[in-house]
Amino acid sequence: MGKVKIKPLLLITLIFFLFIGSIFILSPFPKQELLVVDLPNSFNIPINTGFEFQGKNQCAAFSTAFILRNFGQIAKGSEVYSELSYKVPISGYVLPKGIVTYLRYNGFNSTVFKGDLNTLKAKLVEGSNPLIVLVGNGFLWQHYMTFVGFDNQKGELYFFDSGKDKDENAELPGNRTMTNDYFLKWWDNGLPMFNHMYITAEKTL
Repeated sequence: MGKVKIKPLLLITLIFFLFIGSIFILSPFPKQELLVVDLPNSFNIPINTGFEFQGKNQCAAFSTAFILRNFGQIAKGSEVYSELSYKVPISGYVLPKGIVTYLRYNGFNSTVFKGDLNTLKAKLVEGSNPLIVLVGNGFLWQHYMTFVGFDNQKGELYFFDSGKDKDENAELPGNRTMTNDYFLKWWDNGLPMFNHMYITAEKTL
């Protein structure tokens, strides 16, 4: 049998639509943000909700549900996960677009930003709302957590991490503590377009 020939125009058209489709699915891309804020020595968001332990690859949903509950809404991570869109086939991993789309649908302004550690802390102080961050190791694993506070004197950052089945922080904010250096190691997550990323949620009027 002879080789099947694909006309150059058809091939270009297919590549074009694949490119456009990829942009649509991956967007919104993080906006670079440079905030200048006098940071306090320590700061944390008052926690108005309990912690939930996630199912496999459901960290996006459980982080989102935590934010919704902290705003006074009733939300369970497992139910949010069933409603989230833009999941990667087979793995069930949720793209950032899925979180942003869901939050906007539920009446929040939600934006994906990119910055450094000071910018992340400044955004937490400025908005006084939890922030979702993405940590990981390239295509091996990625994990969403919710940033809720910091202590500069101790060099500590505080998170709600739905991958933890118990509260490790006791009287400290959140249920997980990371040092600045340890967090930065994983926040540089190996995804060039989405490293040092954080997602905001602000209630619309």
